[in-house]
Amino acid sequence: MILQAEGLSGGYGDTLVHRGLSFELAPGQVLGIIGRNGTGKTTLARLISGELRAAEGQIRFNGRDVTRLPAWERARAGIAMMPQTDMVFDALTVAENLALLGPVTLEPLATRFPRITGRPGQLAGSMSGGERKILGFIRAMLSPARMVVLDEPSEGVQAENITHMQTTIAEARARGIACILLEQNITMIEALADSVIGLDSAGIVYRAARPQISRAAMLDAISL
Repeated sequence: MILQAEGLSGGYGDTLVHRGLSFELAPGQVLGIIGRNGTGKTTLARLISGELRAAEGQIRFNGRDVTRLPAWERARAGIAMMPQTDMVFDALTVAENLALLGPVTLEPLATRFPRITGRPGQLAGSMSGGERKILGFIRAMLSPARMVVLDEPSEGVQAENITHMQTTIAEARARGIACILLEQNITMIEALADSVIGLDSAGIVYRAARPQISRAAMLDAISL
């Protein structure tokens, strides 16, 4: 397994958002995490990436205990994170945001997202919310990571570009890259996920793997 979370608890200060979560992810697989707003999807993403410290439990990445490592060390170990907000550096241009990755080959993403890559001199902060989402997605998917955590990548993005995102994630999966996809877009989860976890205030309220993943059950889980 590339990722193993056992008895994971955490939140903000003395307020625990998650208690005792356990799940795992294999290389080349997509784990979909669904839930209504306020059920802790972003908190879980931050616990996995290291932006938040776990109060209890253990996170193992590629066989290594990373529970106490800060975010920058987890990134160096191979975990890339696209947060729901602040996914790019607003004061930098598109080209400067991408240059932070080091030498990269933009194709085929430049062809899929020409409106973004075709404006290298534009400040990221002057772009629309959907455009900034796409730039953040490109940054995450071009990183030399073994696992990518994507927090609501389709939010505010046009349908055509969501399709391009799905193609990009599927290609990464075929190369053995694992992905944690936190989304309210059930259609995107349904198209990509090898397994799904549904979150609510009570913890994990839905868990399934292909071919047992059910759209109706997922919709029920996020409407609890």
